[in-house]
Amino acid sequence: MTVARRDQQSGAVLIVALVFMLILAIIGGASMQNATLQERMAGNSKDLNIAFQAAEIAIRGAEEVMKTVKVGDFTGDNGLYLSCPDPDDNSKACSEPSWQDRESTGWRVVAEEVAMVSRQPEFFIEQMSAFDDPDAPLDADKTVSLQGYYRVTSRGFGLNDRSVIVLTTTYRRKEE
Repeated sequence: MTVARRDQQSGAVLIVALVFMLILAIIGGASMQNATLQERMAGNSKDLNIAFQAAEIAIRGAEEVMKTVKVGDFTGDNGLYLSCPDPDDNSKACSEPSWQDRESTGWRVVAEEVAMVSRQPEFFIEQMSAFDDPDAPLDADKTVSLQGYYRVTSRGFGLNDRSVIVLTTTYRRKEE
């Protein structure tokens, strides 16, 4: 076995080792960046899920309100509006809040406190119209029952105020 002298070594092993270390450092940095991105995406997904659930709670709250509210109550107060066909009608009953504007007023806040949200869920109800019930009997001694249609718009907020979910549904009930 021959032993190389110090003046004959060129340091190739050192260069190869440094290249391998550089490659490992690049792979490690990319892996950390990917993990951070995945964590952010999971947090945003959780935030949107909480906002969606809050909007669903607002819809359920509006359905509870619909059980007690009367037709004449749709005056533009307390989240109860009319769906007016004339876009130029500026009466209070026809001026429902904008669902696109986070700072719009006129929403009704859900009665129960919801945890883990930046803002409590809100909703407003628009009375759309009343139609004759097609399934109602046409007896002469009975009044014709009407079907009332209402549009419920709700919005829920997530853990921070930037995540908002807006849901809209149509509610039908028999009018007395």
